[in-house]
This record gives sequence, structure tokens and C-alpha cells, in this order.
Amino acid sequence: MSSITFHMKDGTTKSFPHVGRPGGSYTKRLSFEGEFAVVTDEYGKRTAIPAADIAEVIEEPDYNGW
Repeated sequence: MSSITFHMKDGTTKSFPHVGRPGGSYTKRLSFEGEFAVVTDEYGKRTAIPAADIAEVIEEPDYNGW
């Protein structure tokens, strides 16, 4: 389970916090496809962000007390 935060070159922040989904261990997923960073949420919705606009990406795992 993870939360993903993008710090953009224009100074803004885009956050994709972990919220989970009933019935399993669904979470946000981060992938890189060509020149895009792609976040897929717990329900399969995908958001693509151009890499040229990103200053930093932070992916934080949530271990829930492991």
C-alpha cells in the first residue's frame, strides 16, 4: 500500500494518498511509460503526468504495522 506525491517544476504538488478498497489489498501503483509517470488507483483509474513537468516523485509504502 503506498501513497505517491509529485513535486512539480512549477512549485505545485500532486498527491495520491493510499485510501484502500474493500475486499483486498488494493493500492496506488506507480509506473513509468515512455515520457509519462502513470498512477493507477485502487479501481483502475489511470492518471498520466508528463515527466518533463516533474521535479521529484516520492512513493511512500504504508506497512500498517508489519
